[in-house]
Amino acid sequence: MTRDKIERRLAAILIADVAGYSRLMGEDEAGTLHALQGHRFAVIDPTIGQYRGRIVKLMGDGILVEFKSVTDAVECAIAIQNSIVKRNEGVPDDRQLKFRIGINLGEILVTGDDIYGDGINVAARLEQLAEPGGVCVSLPVFAQVDGEIDQTFNDLGAHKVKNIAKPVRAFHYSPDASSPAARAAFRPFIDEPAETDTLITGGCLCGAVRYEIDQPELGTMYCHCRMCQRFSGAPVIAGTTFVSEALRFTHGEPKIYRSSEIAERGFCADCGSALFYRGVIGRWTHWILMFTASLDKPEGVVPTYHLGVESAMPWHEVLDDLPRTRCEDSPSLVEAYASAGQPAR
Repeated sequence: MTRDKIERRLAAILIADVAGYSRLMGEDEAGTLHALQGHRFAVIDPTIGQYRGRIVKLMGDGILVEFKSVTDAVECAIAIQNSIVKRNEGVPDDRQLKFRIGINLGEILVTGDDIYGDGINVAARLEQLAEPGGVCVSLPVFAQVDGEIDQTFNDLGAHKVKNIAKPVRAFHYSPDASSPAARAAFRPFIDEPAETDTLITGGCLCGAVRYEIDQPELGTMYCHCRMCQRFSGAPVIAGTTFVSEALRFTHGEPKIYRSSEIAERGFCADCGSALFYRGVIGRWTHWILMFTASLDKPEGVVPTYHLGVESAMPWHEVLDDLPRTRCEDSPSLVEAYASAGQPAR
């Protein structure tokens, strides 16, 4: 028996499915199937052909498509979603078929007519992040089409997704300007906490201050700003964000220093260990950033972006492909400082 030779190649992967398909089938199986076939024959299949995509396989209400061009994949997805909106006109809201689409750029394994690999898995996770009627793309896809197509994608931040080692940064397009994702402000790269039992512990170098946190982290970053550099004595410091109310000190209390108009910093008065950065104004008070190295198990959290890169030391280069942001370009920082009548810094 001869095995098919496995080929590797870079491709744009599009995955789509129908939101709420099980409910729709349960309520009207024949009508739902008829509507799905109608959308496919009238819109989806012809549009994929127009943008030179290859339908790899159908998966019930879902479809897996390969494109050689990232721009073709994204323009195809947007054209499909806009056409579906028109086809849904006059259909009761609870009977409308709305698709979610995810697109990723990555290496795939090709055997025969089928394809495999993490690039496809990421596309599937992006599809799950998309709103009904929306298109969710990864950072590599967004980087290719930003400025090339006349559509707006909102940054949804970095997400930890099932069975993918690294957080996935997602960007979302919606034909509906009133949708939550379309109205979402650029987020500081954090996710909502998962509803799981968690106990994270940490403390200072000498043990005089110990803490525990009972909710999962929201995200981890590298900060290069001058205040963090001076506070830590290092060219860059990693910080992990949590909901403020999740933190409890179990031994000792930190010394507090008001470092700016919007935030204060906590440290051990005995050994000087930097422990946290906490907002003191507006919505900024909802989160607390624990300096990652103070966690008992810092290896369990992975940074997803760099902040304050305008102050990065030229002699200290961090070699990774994570997104990099200036303090003045972080909407959450700008908002916090604006509420204090100050420019972001």
